[in-house]
Amino acid sequence: MASAEQLNSFLVDVFGRINKIEERAMTAGLDRTVSITEIHIIEKIGLQEPVRMSELARLIGVTLATLTVACDKLEAKELVRRVRSREDRRVVYLTLTAKGRAAYEYHRSFHERMVSAVVDTLTPEQAAVLAQSLEKLQDFFRQEEGAAGGEADG
Repeated sequence: MASAEQLNSFLVDVFGRINKIEERAMTAGLDRTVSITEIHIIEKIGLQEPVRMSELARLIGVTLATLTVACDKLEAKELVRRVRSREDRRVVYLTLTAKGRAAYEYHRSFHERMVSAVVDTLTPEQAAVLAQSLEKLQDFFRQEEGAAGGEADG
């Protein structure tokens, strides 16, 4: 069984590598740099577009003002489009542009490959233990977010 130090070292390394690989992979197909935060905003939009800005802000645990600034940048990079509701002009929806959709699909594919690289080598029993362990880690993160006054975005 891995020691606590080994496990900590592994988790820090893995999280850092995932972020670096995501940023590098996403930027490779675009003419501008895309941050991890922007990648995850694109991901949330792609999962349920069109999505109301207020709903997206809630999902990712930021204020509407913070999301507005991020969307200004994403619009300038031609990755998202804001559309006002015809029924209620106060409501703004976000959708992905063609470039944003390509970025979303590339990000989704990266995650599928990453998960397959692990799960495809495990027995069903090993996969179940891994899933249970990761759920405990996710619970820890949620508790830490709650203690810090943040919102969990599932």
